[in-house]
Amino acid sequence: MESLGILSLIPPLLAIGLAIYTKDVIISLVISVLLAATMACGGNVYQSGITILQDWIFPSVSDSTNAQSILMLIVVGGFTELITRSGGGLAFTNVVTKGLNTRPKCETAMWLSGLFIWFTDLGNSLIVGPIFEKVGDKVKVSREKFAYILDCTTSPICALIPIVGFGIYIMGLIDVELQASSISDETSWGLFVSSAPFNFYTVLTLVMCGYMAITQFDFGPMLKAQNRAKYEGKLLNDGSVPMRKTEKIVLPEGVKPKMSTMLAPIVVLLFVIFFEMFRHGFPFEPIDGTVTRTAIMWGFLLATFLLIILCVANKIMTFKECMSTMQKGWEGMMYMSVVLVLAWALGNGCKAIGTADYLVQVTSDFLNPLLLPFLLFVIGAVMSLATGTSWGTMAILMPIAFPMALAMDVSLPITIGAVVSGGLFGDHISPISDTTIMASMGAACDHIDHFETQAPYGVVCAIVSALGFLLTSFLGNWTCMMLSAVILFVVIFILHKIDMKRFPPVKTAESSQAAES
Repeated sequence: MESLGILSLIPPLLAIGLAIYTKDVIISLVISVLLAATMACGGNVYQSGITILQDWIFPSVSDSTNAQSILMLIVVGGFTELITRSGGGLAFTNVVTKGLNTRPKCETAMWLSGLFIWFTDLGNSLIVGPIFEKVGDKVKVSREKFAYILDCTTSPICALIPIVGFGIYIMGLIDVELQASSISDETSWGLFVSSAPFNFYTVLTLVMCGYMAITQFDFGPMLKAQNRAKYEGKLLNDGSVPMRKTEKIVLPEGVKPKMSTMLAPIVVLLFVIFFEMFRHGFPFEPIDGTVTRTAIMWGFLLATFLLIILCVANKIMTFKECMSTMQKGWEGMMYMSVVLVLAWALGNGCKAIGTADYLVQVTSDFLNPLLLPFLLFVIGAVMSLATGTSWGTMAILMPIAFPMALAMDVSLPITIGAVVSGGLFGDHISPISDTTIMASMGAACDHIDHFETQAPYGVVCAIVSALGFLLTSFLGNWTCMMLSAVILFVVIFILHKIDMKRFPPVKTAESSQAAES
């Protein structure tokens, strides 16, 4: 059918508005898909249900590419849960905590450990947090700064790894758009990897966290919290209510965590993936998406098999307990799978009513293509901040951004980087984000205190990221990331110097003694 003109904007805008209002992405997507189908069927509500199932959902789910994405999510979910419970991450972190007798050393070790635990975003905080808690307390790291470091190394690192659930999800969204656009000379893997240098907020968040740990250039409420911990010996704010960890990794009595439990499966995983890709010509030849997804899935299956053997052999879990743990991980991926299916349906719905065609038509006259990545980032940031979900934000924006970028001849890697960055902003700092909540739990920090101290850091990083997208639109190369990082460092230094005068430490006899102890 022909485009419905301005009316075609209603379903995606409704999805955005409802997601912000209800904080529920699934409900928002369901209602928007129903509306799009009703519009496509000329108001026939009965036929709209048939259209959704028969024309939008069933073909999407039965498509081999999409089916592979869902299966990979399930397999990755089982592996992630199993490796988290194995205690391998605990052993790794125990090794790196030795000799951490100063704040910069401790915070840097927290940051590096979080980067290494890249296979899980939700489990990261619960693995690293308990290990560093006592070490951080000893060197007077405030719980707010502790929670910030944990939060920075959850979704931001996972969003850059193509072989974990986050990356697979993004590539699933890209695959749908490649098929819809009949693009045969690009792959989801290639676009995902090439978008990394333009994923400004994600990369700059990771860089900023390490920079803040090493230099101690804190500012705003975080500086006050750090001074309170150092000079008053108060790791928590007066009147704060720390979030306790809902679940602690406890190994059977007499069983010590072994780093090999984590390293061995990951080595097997990476070896299988890259062996298969090299076998098909990588990096000199384009790799078919099916080959990549097969390699990833086979790698995870073999890694999972090895992990089960190690868990049973080391008496960490019985075989039955391993199966139960994996089942829990599979169940955890059901939400992501439902969001993905509904996102596919909404994309088909928008295509049916001509949303992208209309947007291209009306914006081509006044919207400078150079501004598209910047605007996508800003819109995504607002959505994700309000909803607390990066997955839902990307699911709504990707079907809109992709065809617009193609029509306006805007770089696809830059466009993808803008969508992912916008989604990550809210996921990172929103108080209703699951990873933000987990960071508060892992650090045993008051959740509101975590939000209030982290928010200025996230906003500063977002502003520099927005500037980065503007620079990239004009310069069009990866050096803009380096330039943005330099700008970020300078801004942080200036803010630190200003706030050192605004919030000087209260150095009394008691506080000096607390700082030295």
